[in-house]
Amino acid sequence: METVEHLEQLESQLYELIDRFQAMEQKNQALEKALSETTNKLEKKHEVSRNWQEKYDALKSAQGINTGDMAAKKRALHHIDALINEVDACIAQLEIGD
Repeated sequence: METVEHLEQLESQLYELIDRFQAMEQKNQALEKALSETTNKLEKKHEVSRNWQEKYDALKSAQGINTGDMAAKKRALHHIDALINEVDACIAQLEIGD
């Protein structure tokens, strides 16, 4: 009889472990989903931040051109030239891709 009791106790513990495992799997899936959603939100916020940084840099360049400071004008014009070169390189890449 003692062996049967031990087997029943082991069976009970096994079912309890299976239940815990299934609960942990469900929790893990929920956490993975939350992580994915949070990662997407973070990527969107980074994109917004980059857009604002670009706007800020453009504003600084424009203000540099409008001031009487020659060094600021030169920096602004250099920045504009760099942007034009970047756009030209992109256009060239698009033409190569055709």
